[in-house]
Amino acid sequence: MEITLTSFQRRFSEVRKAADRGETVSIKAENDSEYIFYRRAKTSDRPFADLERLFGVMSLDRKKGHTHARVRRRLRKSATA
Repeated sequence: MEITLTSFQRRFSEVRKAADRGETVSIKAENDSEYIFYRRAKTSDRPFADLERLFGVMSLDRKKGHTHARVRRRLRKSATA
């Protein structure tokens, strides 16, 4: 749907219903500006709420020591093998 800014202000309830139906409303202003009016879903305050039941299901192994010490241990193991 494409309308002028004045028409948008006068027919706001109609335009909002159109946006609720999924239409994108393009509003043309006098200074060659364009505004877009559409409906979008509100972002959740808790984006991982549906994954909360999975928290604690899997745990990762703790890495003991510094990285360089782990590399040295692996090199020693592979040299003896």
